[in-house]
Amino acid sequence: MPIGVKRSSSLQIKPGLTSTPRRKVNTVRRSNSFSLLARPSKPGDRLTIERLLELTPYKNGIDIVSEEARNLLINCVKMSTSVHDIFFPNCIADPRTEHVDTRGFHVDNLAVALVAQALSRKKDSHKFHSMIEKEIVEEFLTDVYQSLQWKKMGFSLYTLLYLEVVKDEKTGVSIQDFIDSGGHVWAEKLLAYIMEPQWTQQWMLKIVRGQCSDEDYNQAMNELFVKLHLLDPQAVIPAFQLLLNQKALPTVNLELATRNYLEDKLDSSSIQNYVDSAVSKTSVPMNVSRLSLSDVDIFYGVEVDDFIVTECRNLGFWTGSRPDNCRISKVRERCRVM
Repeated sequence: MPIGVKRSSSLQIKPGLTSTPRRKVNTVRRSNSFSLLARPSKPGDRLTIERLLELTPYKNGIDIVSEEARNLLINCVKMSTSVHDIFFPNCIADPRTEHVDTRGFHVDNLAVALVAQALSRKKDSHKFHSMIEKEIVEEFLTDVYQSLQWKKMGFSLYTLLYLEVVKDEKTGVSIQDFIDSGGHVWAEKLLAYIMEPQWTQQWMLKIVRGQCSDEDYNQAMNELFVKLHLLDPQAVIPAFQLLLNQKALPTVNLELATRNYLEDKLDSSSIQNYVDSAVSKTSVPMNVSRLSLSDVDIFYGVEVDDFIVTECRNLGFWTGSRPDNCRISKVRERCRVM
């Protein structure tokens, strides 16, 4: 006896419809690509967005990269062909000077001016200081320190040294590690991070509590721009425009290439000992022996004299006077009782 099966209404096939069951479609929620990049790093990761943000050139309130940049520039000055052989013959070039871009910046002129400044500030008994137009030298150096070329040179040195000087104290990670692992990727992650509302809220909280001034904020943002420039220069402008549109935060200034990274003027006192040694260096006429039994003319700073009447003269630093650098050495002063 055939058994009748009653179809439920849900299983009945309606005319014009196929009986193939519908596939379940999993809806994937679209997410901003920047949000994916900004996801939290896994514990134990050596390179993290948090560590990248924590990298700072400041130590005890001092920009150690700026200090290192000034030291490297002083080394470039000492190695200048205009002054090296006379004043710094024993100084060795820092290997990093090979990577210093000096195009558009006259290191030789700076070297001559710094040595001339050191000469003018020390009233020596041989009157080399009277050969230098002190005011003209000071004006020349002031123009150098206020020039756009000075700032460009500082930026070049700063970005060069930032890669090796700024490191995480615990892990030794530097921004060079982030560059090697894909600088443009980390630049995108950094952009994604500052787009997050939490980042803006953190800065707002600091400002409201009086923990951060407008100047402090701009300094921190300039650090951010330097990192982005090193990771991917094309990421700087989008970051600046983003921060500029943050009405809840102080107005940000893009000082990436206009800031004075070398800060104060170079101090010629750091080379004063070298200049004094060159001035006190003695020499005698080539046809006279120091063992002569007659009086001998001893000349002091002969090479310094030549330097002033050539290099300094070319820059308008020479007064036209000559030094009183000749002394007579008596026989009895050179003899010793045995």
